[in-house]
Order: sequence, then C-alpha cells, then structure tokens
Amino acid sequence: MDLSVIIVSYDSRFFLELCLRSLRASLNKIKSEIIVVDNNSNDDTIDMIESSFSEVILIRNKYNVGFSCANNLAVKKAKGKNICFLNPDTVVPEDFFYKIIDFKKSTNNVGIIACKMIDGQGIFLPESKRSLPHTSMVIKKFFGLKNSYYSNKQSEDAIGQVDVLCGAIMFMDKQVFEETGGFDEKYFMFGEDIDLSYKILKKGLKNYYYGDTSIIHYKGESTSKNSKYYKNFYGAMGIYYRKYIAKNIFSKILSFLTLELIIFFKSFMITSKLRSRTKPKDCFLISDNDYAGLKNRVTIKIDSIQKLSDKLENCEIIFDSNYLTFKNIISTMQKLSKKKGIIFKIIPKASNFLIGSYNSREHGEVILFDLNK
Repeated sequence: MDLSVIIVSYDSRFFLELCLRSLRASLNKIKSEIIVVDNNSNDDTIDMIESSFSEVILIRNKYNVGFSCANNLAVKKAKGKNICFLNPDTVVPEDFFYKIIDFKKSTNNVGIIACKMIDGQGIFLPESKRSLPHTSMVIKKFFGLKNSYYSNKQSEDAIGQVDVLCGAIMFMDKQVFEETGGFDEKYFMFGEDIDLSYKILKKGLKNYYYGDTSIIHYKGESTSKNSKYYKNFYGAMGIYYRKYIAKNIFSKILSFLTLELIIFFKSFMITSKLRSRTKPKDCFLISDNDYAGLKNRVTIKIDSIQKLSDKLENCEIIFDSNYLTFKNIISTMQKLSKKKGIIFKIIPKASNFLIGSYNSREHGEVILFDLNK
C-alpha cells in the first residue's frame, strides 16, 4: 500500500465530514487507507463515519489521549509505505497527494513534507513553515515583538527546505517516522510537530515546504485562544526547551517558572477579539442545483466561478462541492482573500449543511438545511 492518511478527531464531526469528502476525491487511484482516531468525541462523529464512510478504519479511544498518543496508535495499524498526518478541519485539493508523492520520489534525503495552508477566508497561515524555537523567540512572541517563530526562508509559493512544519499536515515515510521514535507523548497538544521536525533534522534528513499546492486549515476548531490554549502552547514550549536547550537543573526550573508566569498572564489578559459583523449584502451560490432549502439565504445563483465580479465585497459565497472541484474552490478563496468582507462557505458532497469560518481564531459556522425541499 502506498499511503495511510491518519486523522485524530475530537468533537469536529462536520469539519471531519468535509475533510473525508475531499480525501475521497484526492485519493482516487492511489493505493491508500484512511485511519481516523476518535478521542472520545461527545458529538455524533462515530455515527457519521460508520454510516457514510465505511471504508475508513476507525479507532475509538475511551478518553482523550491527546494528539501525539493517538497518532502513534494509528501508525501501529497503518499499512502504507508513506503516512500523512492530517487535521480533521482541513480540505485538500484533488491533485494534492499526486503532487506530494511525485515530489518525494524526485527529491533526496526527504524527512517531512508539508504545504501551503490557508484559513477559512483564504488567507495564508504563516505557521505553514516555522523556525526551531529558542529562548528569546518565545519571550519576544509573548510580548508581541518581532520574532523568528515563522520562517521567512521561503516565500508562500516557493518549494524549499525549512526547519519546522505544522502537525496539521505532515507527509513522510512510515519507516522514517518509526526510526525517530514517533511523536513524543509528553506533548498532549502543540509542540509535538516541532519536536518531530527537529528529530528528523538531527537524523540528517531535510524537511520541505511545498508551496505549489494549498489546503484549507480552518484552525479555529482546535486552537481557540482561551486559557487552555495558552497552557497547552506555552507548556509545549517548556517541554521542548527542557528537552533540547536547558543545560542544567537550574535552567530547567527557571524555564518552568518563567513559562508558568507567561501562561498566567496570557490567560489573565484574554479579551474577546470577536468583531461585530455586517450582514453580507448578497449571498452567491455557485452550483447547478437550486437548493430550495437555501432560498431564504441565497440572493444570486450562478453556474461558474468566472461569473463572479472582480468588484465583489461584503458578500457570502457558497461553493457547492457537488458541482465544483476542491482545487477550484481553494484557488478562488485565495484569489478573493484580499477582498473586503467576503465570507466563504462550502457544501460538502451528499451533505445537508454549509460550513466555513470567519477567521482562524474562532470556531467555524455550520448551517443545516433541508435537502428534500
């Protein structure tokens, strides 16, 4: 088998369904399998997978074991020569795996490959490529000062080596993953991707950012910036620092106390970043279906992306993936991302809901509608 795609899911039922729909199209003619590890979700994730995706190999955990442990469990069952770790709140284009596999075959000493990520508004996510962390970087990041957390070695659309890739999308050889010891399970959430990227570099392999293809990473589904987020994020930085950078017990204790203070102040200073939103002036549906269940929402229906005006602003665009390819949807989102006030939604194939997000800091929006009307 060529590829095992591994997804760890927790309470992300609707985004996971969209992700799995996109995977069906992108894995066509590739000898592959999809493994979903559910970390004891409280929604109907299990029912959705069993009723709509019988081909998916499902691992049900009795409690939330975290990202690292869940992925390691899946790798033990994976049969693919290559593995791809993928977040449930992602959408991949139809040619994604063909491009990544071809790149891996044509490149020497490959460790991890990842790609350009955009959020639900089509905006580039800088965490697509990052630098190895160090003390001053973490301090500067805390104070909001200019720092090297995000890598500028490559442009958004370039292909080249970077130090750290994001755990939302990591493609690599299964044997290489196993030889490095896999994800360090001390990391519950965040930091495990930095750790793995560093272990790959120490092994003498190279991590590559592949900017010639893009995926959507809604991100807000797993990274809402609350006190739990800051505890996980800076706690992970502490694990990494004590594991690789701290030279003695004094520096380890000092780093622990410093990061605890950072977590406290970050959590204390949490303020809502939600902005009041202007209701979209128009709602465009791009489809060959009228969807009577959406008649009170849609104001203009068109049958081609090319019919969208270049002067669009303050509107909602609904892409019907029963009619459009995910590749076209993703490229259009990127093209229109700089327009003022445009909101994007997607109708997954054979589904009765719209899904999207306003930005990468918030949970996404799911809107159910009646398919039978």
